[in-house]
Amino acid sequence: MQPQLFVELNASTTSLLSRHDKDAATTRRQKTGATLFCLPNLKHPSDFVKLANTAIRECDAVRRTLASSLSSSSSSLSSSTASASPTTTTTTTVSNDDLNNKVQKAKQTLHLLDDISNIVCTVIDAAELCRSVHASPQWRRGAQDAFGIVSEYIGNLNADARLYLSLRRFVFDDDGNDTTTTQQVKGTTTTNDASSFAILAQLSPEYQRMALAMRREFERDGIHLSYNEREEARELNNVIVGLESLFTTNITEKTKFFTVEGTEMVGEVDKVIPRHVLGQLVRTPTNATSGTGGGDGISRLTLSSDNLLCNTLLAHSPSSALRKEIYYQAHTSIPENLNVLDSLIRHRHLHSTLLGYQSYAHRLLSDRMVGTPEKVHEFLQSMQERSGHVFRKDMEVLQKAKAFVEGGSNIEPWDVAFYTTLIKAQRQHLRWQENNDGGISSSNDIDDDESSQFSGYFTVENSIEGMKVLVNELFGITMNEVDIPLEERWDIDTTKEEAVTSTGGSNGLRKFEFHHEIEGPLGTMFFDLHPRDGKFLHAAHFTIRCGRIRNEDNTINNNSAQPTTTRRSDHQLPIVALVCNLTPSSSSSSQTLLSHSEVETLYHEFGHGLHSLLSRTSFQHLSGTRAAMDFVETPSHLFESFARDPVFMSRMLARHYITGMPMSERRARHLALSHSDFRGIEIQTQIVHSKFDQALFGHTPCSPSLGGCSSTEMFQRLHEEAGVSYANGTHWHTKFGHLVTYGAGYYGYLFAQTFAADIWMSVLASCMTTSPDAVRNGGTKIWKEMLLHGGAKDPKEMLHAVLGREPSVDPFFKLSGVR
Repeated sequence: MQPQLFVELNASTTSLLSRHDKDAATTRRQKTGATLFCLPNLKHPSDFVKLANTAIRECDAVRRTLASSLSSSSSSLSSSTASASPTTTTTTTVSNDDLNNKVQKAKQTLHLLDDISNIVCTVIDAAELCRSVHASPQWRRGAQDAFGIVSEYIGNLNADARLYLSLRRFVFDDDGNDTTTTQQVKGTTTTNDASSFAILAQLSPEYQRMALAMRREFERDGIHLSYNEREEARELNNVIVGLESLFTTNITEKTKFFTVEGTEMVGEVDKVIPRHVLGQLVRTPTNATSGTGGGDGISRLTLSSDNLLCNTLLAHSPSSALRKEIYYQAHTSIPENLNVLDSLIRHRHLHSTLLGYQSYAHRLLSDRMVGTPEKVHEFLQSMQERSGHVFRKDMEVLQKAKAFVEGGSNIEPWDVAFYTTLIKAQRQHLRWQENNDGGISSSNDIDDDESSQFSGYFTVENSIEGMKVLVNELFGITMNEVDIPLEERWDIDTTKEEAVTSTGGSNGLRKFEFHHEIEGPLGTMFFDLHPRDGKFLHAAHFTIRCGRIRNEDNTINNNSAQPTTTRRSDHQLPIVALVCNLTPSSSSSSQTLLSHSEVETLYHEFGHGLHSLLSRTSFQHLSGTRAAMDFVETPSHLFESFARDPVFMSRMLARHYITGMPMSERRARHLALSHSDFRGIEIQTQIVHSKFDQALFGHTPCSPSLGGCSSTEMFQRLHEEAGVSYANGTHWHTKFGHLVTYGAGYYGYLFAQTFAADIWMSVLASCMTTSPDAVRNGGTKIWKEMLLHGGAKDPKEMLHAVLGREPSVDPFFKLSGVR
């Protein structure tokens, strides 16, 4: 932001973000000054609503500044027009000084709009995290109230014609009365003549991208509508936000408790999960004293629909009867969300059509890489056709295995996880027995490596140590763990007296600060890795505060100019949180053991976190993961690849928790090969879910209230068309949280995986076995050409800069074992 902009603000208004920086510094120096998320005065649940109202007042001060400038500009324009003779035709000549002044005004306007975005996003992002993870119900309710207040205010901002007109007048040099589309404007930004968009043409590409993004968002939210229509759109948006919150809250807080009865069924549970571990995995019902109790404790067990528990039993129980019971209970656990989803689909559709779009999918995809639902369909169809034969072969293998074990040939939904786990283990054993030349290993060779099992090699500590090595070798970054004051903790209920002496234990919250050898401090990353009551059930990266370069003084005269070097102190450092639900530590072990898939999940979210921390943008609105949604998963999938790299696993990531011995590279190669086992089923399932997401929010939405079929009917139809197993009467999609966060954009996971696979094979895989310099060069290219830019650069340009060509899907299929 330009220094002089602060003068324009109301003198009585203290910048929220200035206080953020002061509080962050105080946190480092004085424990008693700590606050939750380092937000000012956020020490009690009731403070969240106060914080939201303070943010609104500060945003209103910025709005008044823009309105004042707009009013002054209108007066000057009217005066100038009145002084000219109505019968005289004049030719306007724009001097260099006038153009430079207008360029500076355009930059100021963009920074002020970003100030508004920064203030509201800091509060609403923190509220989103708090309502999803805090151990205290009071804190979650306070955050939910603040989230609702700010969400409604954002709807008001999006409908503020003065903000939009300020953007059009001071950046696009028009009064917003023409019919020029954003796409047409975009096509003129490469010229330097004194045309209608001469101001925009003088800005750097990043400023142009910010201008176009802001204009597109205003127009996508209905600024072009009449007042009554804008009010209708705002009310619809408020309903949508409420439904999204309800859908997510139900996933987080609704737990279904059920019993398995009979000594045989109870015995099957005991075979998979020891009773003391089961007690950690089952949430305690509010009307019972024990999550594993009930009756005599032998012939009956109370279980819950929690993902970790159910997925463990589905993957490892040989009892078909138990798996079927668990599957049905887990996939019918939130019936309330059926009606919530139907209402969400209907209101998103009504809102989008009111704004002039064919559907919610058309609206959402208008600023994505693919552009339209039709392009998404083409992508998914091509991926399905290319992987279909592998999927069919995978299913044949499962059918043969089930026929051998149980005597039946039809693969049911509750069979897939068990038989894929079983066959993967068998294949790993066979790979271990085979020499590289196809012979059989000697018994001594097998003994030297203990066994063909991989358990015990992956722990939370090993994973974090691997991250430290990784960021240092790739980027020259150090990752240091620091203490967390009680006031900053959200893993314990800080409203209770006993919280004063609690630290959260071995499964508690952890905090890391990142520092670069040249760039200096980069930001803070929290790790919240294990499940607890009331916590978000999946894995996600949450932004607490975005980074941005403040007070920069860029002199930009042409389209190719780049921002000047900025002092470190001018950078607002990002704060992010990685939230997972990994296996909690056992009282019998000092280390928290993880499955390999959990390590992959952790490194996936770590990639998101690095994307946020390593970006350097002038605007928080374009910072880090605030990029096109069908590109933003690229860094996360890229870093997930390290968790499967044999070299990295054997050198650092995989060390046995008892002996401390690293996994042999040979064993690591076998584990990496297992990733492609049954990839056909995984890809096909992901395609079905992506098609389902598109069907819900497409031109003919799956909503009975709009005359369409139900979401459950569509979910079943797509499974049957693809040949993917489906259980009648279930509704897994009521737990599909991505329908809220990635609605109409879930295809982006698969889309971005193709980019990540290409970058991995073209840039990183080869250098992992060469020199440290090669590793640093590869990491630097990925940082400076991609991660650095966040959403401030076209993803297609970033991919081309990293790869040196257009991306290809071939590496994805090669890594997936699909030929």
